[in-house]
This record gives sequence, structure tokens and C-alpha cells, in this order.
Amino acid sequence: MTDNKDNNISVSARMSHRLIELAEMLKNSDEKANKTVADVGCDHGYVSIYLVQSGIADRAIAMDVRKGPLSGAESNIRDYGLLDSIETRLSDGLAALSPEEADSLVIAGMGGKLMVRILEDGDPVRLGIRQAVLQPQSDLDEFRSYLRSKGYTILDEKVVLDEGKYYFPMKVSFAGDRPTDRLGREHDYLFEATALLTDKTGCSMEAATNICNRFGECNILKKDELLRDFCRHGAEVTRSILAELEGSSHSGRIEALNKDLAETECVLSLFL
Repeated sequence: MTDNKDNNISVSARMSHRLIELAEMLKNSDEKANKTVADVGCDHGYVSIYLVQSGIADRAIAMDVRKGPLSGAESNIRDYGLLDSIETRLSDGLAALSPEEADSLVIAGMGGKLMVRILEDGDPVRLGIRQAVLQPQSDLDEFRSYLRSKGYTILDEKVVLDEGKYYFPMKVSFAGDRPTDRLGREHDYLFEATALLTDKTGCSMEAATNICNRFGECNILKKDELLRDFCRHGAEVTRSILAELEGSSHSGRIEALNKDLAETECVLSLFL
């Protein structure tokens, strides 16, 4: 039997920096949230364990579509002595979750299109889930656009650098909550970011919205240094590809790359 005391101390050491950062984003929520967190695609179960051990959540439901990872998660939960607080379920997305069982949600490490499918099929509003931390691995622009189309609100977002890769976990409200600052004032971060971009860079409103979909309005308003580094790297890669395509017949590809580069340079100009 594993020593629970040792595990209680070392759980964060077993987690990647990315997972700790996204779990911490569920902190400072209103009192109606985080009684029970549904951890979709729980893998080894460490996020659920961390949430309960740190007091961020009272309970967790660790769910995965694969039997192997779910069995491993249950073993870890047992080793940490948390079987009374964390339940495991075999589930495709939110399929095994009933209404009002969870008020918060974590989905991370999946492709953006898959996460859209999970949210569409599961319908977090119907399930009574108020908020989530979501971290898509790809198609971030489409994912953010999807959230807006559903009327969901991005309350906060950050850029995380972990082992040389950039990640963009975002805190999302399904319940119509608005972002507030330390003084309790409500904000519309998308409006503020698009206004900043159009005013400071002269780009169109359409371009400003595209930029927010690609990079996140919260990150833009914070002028996150990791966002600057991410954009610098992206611009370098795009210029390299354009140089290789110079003189070729791939006019559509070149046009799209020039558009992406122009949008990236708009973000970089905010750091000057």
C-alpha cells in the first residue's frame, strides 16, 4: 500500500506545470461553483486529486472514455485516500453525467474540434454546469469563436509555457457571468481588446475579432510576455514559409499566410 501522507505532499510534483496552472484557474470562484468538478478526459486523475486536496473543489467526478486510464486514475485516487471524494466513471465526454451532479468542468489536452463536440453533445447549461476551465490543443480560433456563438463568456485566460510548448487554458462561464476586476467592476474583454487593437494598430474590426479569436482577448489586454514570445516565434515561422513559397503558384496559401502575419504583427506592435 502506498503511503498516503507521502502522496499528499507529492501530488503536484507528479503533475505538469500546465495541469497545475489550469487547475488553479478554478480558484476565486463564486460560492455557487466548485462544489463538484467534472474532470473530462481525466487520464491519471491527478487534476481531480489536486482540486480536492487543495480545497478548490469539495468533490470531483473523474471521467474518461478509455478503461485503461480510468483504472489508473482510480488506483491513484485510492492511493491518495480520496475514494470518498472522487468518483470515476467511464464516459464519452459528458455522456455519463446527470443534470445538477457537477457545477464546474475541466477539459484539457484535447483537440478544439473534439472539445466542441463534447460541449455540443453534453450541453453544460442543461447539466447545470456554471463554469469550466477549458484548454484545447488545436483550432483555438475556431474554439473561441464557438464559445462566443453559444453566448458563453471567457472570464479569464492565460498563456502557459510547459516543456517548450505553449498552452492557452481559459476560464469560461456557461451561466452568463461577466468578468469583474478587483473592484467588482464588470468588463467586456472582447470589446475592450478589439477597441485597443483598432485604435492602436489601425486594423479593421473584422481583423481585430480574428486576432482575439486566435490569441485571446484576455492575453492581449494583459500584454502577457509569453503571448509576445509566442507571436514572435509564430511570425518567424510564417516569414520562413513565405520565403520558401516566394515565386510559387500557391497564391491562396501565400495570401492566407500574409493575413496571419499581419494579424500577428498587430499583436506584437502592442508591446512596443
